Amino acid sequence: MAKIRGDAKDVFTPDQIEEFRGALLQERESIVRQIRSLSSASLTSSRQAGEELADVGSDDFIRETELHLMTEESNNLAQINAALESIAAGSYGICVDCAKAISVGRLRAKPYARRCIDCKTAREENGDGFLDEDLDDEDVLAEE
Repeated sequence: MAKIRGDAKDVFTPDQIEEFRGALLQERESIVRQIRSLSSASLTSSRQAGEELADVGSDDFIRETELHLMTEESNNLAQINAALESIAAGSYGICVDCAKAISVGRLRAKPYARRCIDCKTAREENGDGFLDEDLDDEDVLAEE
């Protein structure tokens, strides 16, 4: 990809943009289904009086794990929605750190990537990129 700053329309073909939009919509639908499934399973309690403490502990662990997964999936959903908004705004595929084009290969692997591989690698080496790969809470959540 060329080192450019500007509009995604100048970087990607209309077919590529549609490919990425389709992948994002498909991923969003999958995540919404997972969140619905997790929420119905983890927000209901099947405890009964007299249960063994070990069973209660296991149930609590499973419930906490499902709630954590729901949070992770919600973060991914926010990233996908932000990527769809950036397609509409014409800024999709432009790295939020350096304003260069994100490679087609990276976007095919992770269509909601917000950083090019160089900036992502630099963040990881500096210890800034391990928790949420491409999510800046204040950036993405403020857009909602």
